[in-house]
Amino acid sequence: MLKNDVQVLRELAKQTAEEAARGVHNERRSLWRDFNSLRTTRVPVYILDPQGMWREVFSEKELKCEDALFRVYENWMRLQLYHATFGDDYIIEPWVTVRPVYQSPRPDWQTWGVHMDIERIKDTLAYHLGEAPVKTPGDIAKLAPPFPIIDKEKSEADFEKIQDAIGGVIGVIPDNFPPGAVGLSYTLAWMLEPEQMLYQLHDRPEMVHQLSKMITDNSMKICLDADEKGLFSNCDHTFHANPLIQAMPYCHELPEPGERRIVPMSQHWIYACSQEFECVGPEMYEEFVLSYERPIYEKFGLTSYGCCENLTKKIPYLKKIKNLRRVAVTPWADDEECAEQLGRDYVVSWRPNPAEMVMQGFDEDRIKTVVKRAKRIYESRGCHWEINLKDFISVERDRDRLRKWVEIVRSVVD
Repeated sequence: MLKNDVQVLRELAKQTAEEAARGVHNERRSLWRDFNSLRTTRVPVYILDPQGMWREVFSEKELKCEDALFRVYENWMRLQLYHATFGDDYIIEPWVTVRPVYQSPRPDWQTWGVHMDIERIKDTLAYHLGEAPVKTPGDIAKLAPPFPIIDKEKSEADFEKIQDAIGGVIGVIPDNFPPGAVGLSYTLAWMLEPEQMLYQLHDRPEMVHQLSKMITDNSMKICLDADEKGLFSNCDHTFHANPLIQAMPYCHELPEPGERRIVPMSQHWIYACSQEFECVGPEMYEEFVLSYERPIYEKFGLTSYGCCENLTKKIPYLKKIKNLRRVAVTPWADDEECAEQLGRDYVVSWRPNPAEMVMQGFDEDRIKTVVKRAKRIYESRGCHWEINLKDFISVERDRDRLRKWVEIVRSVVD
């Protein structure tokens, strides 16, 4: 173990633990606990994973650790400490989590035994997908449903390595939340190629139904297996500081993050979205996606739904999810219509357009105008609404812009 690497990590762990011990984080826990349980309409302000914007703040060249695993945790803790300067309702927890290593490829949209050429567009977060691996019903026979198998020896080695380095300074917790728990829409888009998928919904609906069932049967198998093996816990990455539920997870109904303990699916958050079906009508969305995944969501405790897609016309179908709690309202959605449909019964995760907020100039008056309009709409319906800034890939190299944005937004909603 490299001595200098350990010194770097221990100092960052000390700073992170000191930040996590500040009383403001308990205040935020209380806020989220009541807010996610629909007991308060106080508006949380939350900055979700800024994605590519991190490149403007830190670069690989600035990391001091040499060991590859240590560099992951060095980067993570540096970003945590930077996020703490924003002043939003993000919670810094007094631990880090260690994900397992898998014997086979982690189940996701690229691991079904068929190949698609994927080209990343240089210096962006965009990709170009090649020819669809599934064109006809006969191609389905080529598919091999993936299943996560943890490599216990390598996983324990990684955990012990991090534990030995910083375990005496900050908590170190294993996180075995299974990959491939949900993800029907993006798996369909990968198998069929996004544009061709839209044609196949009309031309070969039986084939798409067959694929939807195959994918969700596999997802359900993964979830039930993880539940039986006790892999779900109260400190999984869906539970803390991660885009997977797109907010802080505290609520009264489910076990809270803290001292790690095993929890069943029925006491765990689940998150899902359907961006690839953005331009598909609500009836077809229900037919090919939601009707298949809904039984999986309802095995969990609470469901958080939506990423970048406009869900305005799909909310009536989403409301059929018995344990639905959080719904995303994106810049392309109709705020008035969404507020009317969701009312006081769900958390509205309102996402302002990041280009207007922080990416293309910084217009304080414009920010206030946009937020005031949302405040009027959602408060007039008694909604439990949060302000969730996400999907921005630049702040034009202004390291202080996010802190200033939070101050402006709070001046409107507090």
